[in-house]
Amino acid sequence: MIILIYGSQLAIFLLLLWLSWRFFDRRYRRKSEEASHHDLLSGKFTPTSEIFVDPRDGIKYQVYYNKETGEREYVPIK
Repeated sequence: MIILIYGSQLAIFLLLLWLSWRFFDRRYRRKSEEASHHDLLSGKFTPTSEIFVDPRDGIKYQVYYNKETGEREYVPIK
């Protein structure tokens, strides 16, 4: 009985952990390549002076900002 209680708690915890990773950790993920590329080229986004290296993947990013919506895009620098 005790194993069933702790096992179900562990299963719920792992499910919540997976859901948070899958759906809520969208820090630098882009909408879609085509939509983001179109928005960036249309002039809605302007480049900022912010450039940083993401510690997760080691890629350098340039930050673009949309004055109308306050949205930020993180574009990898090649």
